[in-house]
Amino acid sequence: MAIPLDRLLEDNRNVYQVTSAIVRRAHQIGEIRRAFSSDEHGSVNEEGDKVVSQAIAEIINEDVRFELTE
Repeated sequence: MAIPLDRLLEDNRNVYQVTSAIVRRAHQIGEIRRAFSSDEHGSVNEEGDKVVSQAIAEIINEDVRFELTE
């Protein structure tokens, strides 16, 4: 899953909120991969996608939605 740079540059949402959502999603993906991975890191899946790249793509493409809570 490649990072959609054109959509990233066109995104009009708050940069802090999007960055926070990406960081949280990357953590979730990392935890899931570590739980099901044969190595201790689980930072790359079978397709070669890295955790952060996958998280960016999912948030920017709105495959995963986020909501701020206070």
